[in-house]
Amino acid sequence: SAQQTPSASPSIVFISPEQIKDIGEQVTLNCSIANVKNYIVGWQKSNRDRTKESNIISLGVQLAVTEDRFRLNFTKENNAANYVLEIHDIVNTDAGLYECQIQVNSTSKITKTVELQVRHPPMLLENQHTNTLTKAEGEDAQLVCRAEGYPRPTITWRREYNAILPIGGQTFTGNELRLNGLRREDRGTYYCLADNGVGRTDTKTITLEVEFAPVIRVPRPKVAQAIDYDIDVECVVQAFPAPAISWFRDGKQIHNGGSYSISQIGSPDDVTTSVVKVHSVASEHYGDYVCKATNKVGQAEARLNLFEQNVPNINYSGLKWANGGTTTRHVVLGHMLIVVTTLLLATLL
Repeated sequence: SAQQTPSASPSIVFISPEQIKDIGEQVTLNCSIANVKNYIVGWQKSNRDRTKESNIISLGVQLAVTEDRFRLNFTKENNAANYVLEIHDIVNTDAGLYECQIQVNSTSKITKTVELQVRHPPMLLENQHTNTLTKAEGEDAQLVCRAEGYPRPTITWRREYNAILPIGGQTFTGNELRLNGLRREDRGTYYCLADNGVGRTDTKTITLEVEFAPVIRVPRPKVAQAIDYDIDVECVVQAFPAPAISWFRDGKQIHNGGSYSISQIGSPDDVTTSVVKVHSVASEHYGDYVCKATNKVGQAEARLNLFEQNVPNINYSGLKWANGGTTTRHVVLGHMLIVVTTLLLATLL
């Protein structure tokens, strides 16, 4: 090697290029110094994002870490020196920037850096793997997922049952899924999947709730029943959050008890069916019934009409005569007499 002049400053003439390794492998990082003289040379490690403090790995010919996965090989010839850092059984946290440093004086140093990348499966950065986002209809929503891993993971969005995304298509690739002008049909379960071809995919579930005012559907707007029979009147409400449902007849609110039994049945998709059973219909029960549903977003109401007919309507009476008065029993007995008479006639003939 060329003879260095005594006054020449030390310099780093070679450092290993970027290294990409799998977990469990080993790596050799080489730093060659010219005109080393008595200068102290060290290896220092920092994270790629440089947010965390650096850690000294070696100083001179001494390792500063006690892990036996690390080794330092030092060779010196004339005024040139090699500082070779070996890392065995690589783990995920070994990834980072390894800086070879020559401390020139108390205020300055000469440095060169080699990056070690470690292939490892994707890991979503949000620690909770399910969360819920609640928005009002018409608002915008941003569903966000970020993952680390090497190679850099790809983030893909899907809906439950592979339903079409609000922006179209069954999948979307990117950290953020932006949904503008939310509609109630957009509510449901969304999955973000992080994949980089190493190990298994990491998944996160986001439940999107969309608040909307009640919408009422009346399956039977006109219902007929004979005096003394039971009858059900019902309305079906879709709303989120769950609505308060109340019933009125001729402007007065109906309550549970006496002639009325009110029941609510919840089902998926934010649907509630509210049923008023009128026991032993009397003439004062005929007329208009109003079903009113209210939640924080708004309210709705629907009207249905109960009117009188002579023939019992047994399809919608629920208990089918079980609650009727004397008329019911006469009808039942009448039916039985006809059946018995018919059987007797048949046997005689």
